[in-house]
Amino acid sequence: MNKSQSNMRRHVVPCPHCGKDVLDHMTVCPFCQGKLKSRYYTPSRNAEQQKNLKRMMSVVGFAIAAVIIILMLVQKYAS
Repeated sequence: MNKSQSNMRRHVVPCPHCGKDVLDHMTVCPFCQGKLKSRYYTPSRNAEQQKNLKRMMSVVGFAIAAVIIILMLVQKYAS
């Protein structure tokens, strides 16, 4: 077993519902769809907060893209 496999084994836990191995950060078992309690990750945002965050990140992404495009156009026509 190499080092990366050894590191991954540390993050594998059995599903309490079906007993199959799943990663410790999962919140739903991919085999039986049972709810899992993640060892490290706990979702703290409700649906409304997630929607607002997604909207804000989209606006920021589009703004950054627009600035990059404008800078490229300015540089092209300035030369």
